Amino acid sequence: MVEHILRMLRKMHLLDNGLKFSRSGEATFIPLLRLPPDQDVTILRDKCGDVKVTQAAFQEIETRPKNLQEAVREELPKESLSDLPRSFDIIGDIAIIELPDSLNPFAPAIGKGILKLNPRLRLVLKKSSDISGTFRTRSFGVIAGVGGSVTLHHEFSCSFRLDVANVYFNSRLSHERKRVAEQVKDGEHVVDMFAGVGPYSILIAKTHPYSTIHSIDLNPEAIKYLGENVLLNKVADRVIPLQGDARLLATESLRGIADRVIMNLPSEAINFLEAAGQLLKAQGGTIHYYAFASREEGLSRVKDEFTSAIESSGRRVQSFTYERAIKEVAPNRVQVALDAVLK
Repeated sequence: MVEHILRMLRKMHLLDNGLKFSRSGEATFIPLLRLPPDQDVTILRDKCGDVKVTQAAFQEIETRPKNLQEAVREELPKESLSDLPRSFDIIGDIAIIELPDSLNPFAPAIGKGILKLNPRLRLVLKKSSDISGTFRTRSFGVIAGVGGSVTLHHEFSCSFRLDVANVYFNSRLSHERKRVAEQVKDGEHVVDMFAGVGPYSILIAKTHPYSTIHSIDLNPEAIKYLGENVLLNKVADRVIPLQGDARLLATESLRGIADRVIMNLPSEAINFLEAAGQLLKAQGGTIHYYAFASREEGLSRVKDEFTSAIESSGRRVQSFTYERAIKEVAPNRVQVALDAVLK
């Protein structure tokens, strides 16, 4: 009955969508924009039965801000709003933001603004250092919310449990991971040289059930979560986690097994190209390669370095089937993706 009344009120343009409904016993109070004319009340009674027009108190529906600037406008000096980042990362129920030094005094207010903007989030972290070290991790500071740094992130058909403070994970590369996964053919053998918690490996395994993926990472924390995620996504028969140095594994147990190699370590991938060549089958295969470059250099330097390193390892580049800057990582610095077919 209430739904029928609501439909009629909407058609009459009488319903006030900015106020909450209320109940008292069996009565439901519905807020109106204005006092309806007698003929509208008569129609409502004829169609809906016991309808009365009376006065009542209603609470306003709290509207969410449209963006972060709107969410913190009352908390920051007007001159500081222009320094506010235009975006932040979301991993599971955690937001991660990078703030300039000028905004550090307002970090708690910005954190609360992010939670107001995204009610499903529970924690906001501020980047306290650059990505560094062998395991590609960084330091964070809590600026709002509750709980620890372990979360569950959903991406396409996959779920990933991870600790953002102890493993590397970039949510902005989701579409790049999907692009690579779509190129894999059923039955292929893939080696993910720097697998982390498994975003490439698991997506490939779920979308290509007859493929096999060896997923390597040096970080024991990443391998721990990779093992959990393999079970969580029900791909334990296809994804094989391996903790260790990809170069050693390439020369020992995995030599010559791969149709396809993924090298998502843009800061150091150039040093692993010889190993990637050893992983490929004798007849060749595809390498998905990532590197950093300045905008002035473009893709030419990355392609030249790749080709030189591959030729030094005894392989030959047949063609580059994909080449693009996929993400800006700093002013005038981008992350580049190359897909290379090798013989």
